[in-house]
Amino acid sequence: MQKISYIILCFFILYFSRGSADSNFGYINYHSYNIGDDIQAIAAKRFLPENSIGIDREFIGVFTNKAKVNTIVNGWYMHTKKYAWYRKDVPAPEKSWPPSPFIKPIFIAIHFTKDFIPEAFTQEGINYLKEHSPVGARDYQTLKELQKRNIPSYFSGCLTLTLENTCSRRDDIIYAVDIDEECVQFIRSKTKYKVEVLTHIINEKMSLNDKARLQYTEETLEKYKRAKCVITTRLHASMPCLALKTPVLLIDSQNDPRFDGLRELTRHCSKKELINKRVDFNFDDPPENPKLYIPIRENLIKTLSEWVSGILQSNESRG
Repeated sequence: MQKISYIILCFFILYFSRGSADSNFGYINYHSYNIGDDIQAIAAKRFLPENSIGIDREFIGVFTNKAKVNTIVNGWYMHTKKYAWYRKDVPAPEKSWPPSPFIKPIFIAIHFTKDFIPEAFTQEGINYLKEHSPVGARDYQTLKELQKRNIPSYFSGCLTLTLENTCSRRDDIIYAVDIDEECVQFIRSKTKYKVEVLTHIINEKMSLNDKARLQYTEETLEKYKRAKCVITTRLHASMPCLALKTPVLLIDSQNDPRFDGLRELTRHCSKKELINKRVDFNFDDPPENPKLYIPIRENLIKTLSEWVSGILQSNESRG
């Protein structure tokens, strides 16, 4: 069913966007130091016409355009003037939230950090979210905060669960993604296969180079598609690997609310459980992933496919 929905969506995109010089679709893009953001952007872009507009997350509140842009608003929110501004190339905008009037959002797979919540849920912010509801929460903690304020919302899961794997072969390489050296050495002691260390963290120079960061992100995803298995602390390595049907083990922090509702979808353990051999995961013959993510994936695909095709048909009828 999910493949049929996606094929129908591709038809609408190809047919209704022919000859269009300007797009009225957008997605959130990033200049952060973490390519997990970019993996989420790639997942969103798969649903949109090729000429869709990238909107910088940190400037979503001041974005301008000659016409309103139907935008998939997903991901982690957010750095602001008041909270954890990190960019040296530009100052923070005076206002970061809610999104500007030039954005017509669908809120899906969104996470609000604890420190951003006071800015997200001003009365203006609450009214905006209600106006553009229902809001798809990426995790249970965000869902709880939305429902606490009577904002129509639901648990959507992460958009990276919609990625596809077209690779027909696997490499005999295990990828250790942002785990510490003790864990890496433990894994190497338990397998005959090569263990390659990867990171989702990039430097400032690459963070500001859209082409370079996209290339690095795509290369990383290609490795995940062909991996023997992936061992990671990263949410946006574990969720993509579920979608790519690559065996994955998440070494997670039980205290991190970003994982609430998502860690349960995959095999997971603490570092202590891994080192003390209290997790059932054979690195030489890794088990298939649990299938709990599939209904969540299917609902994400259905929701966005119907949203995009509805807009394209509406545009065609007006055109």
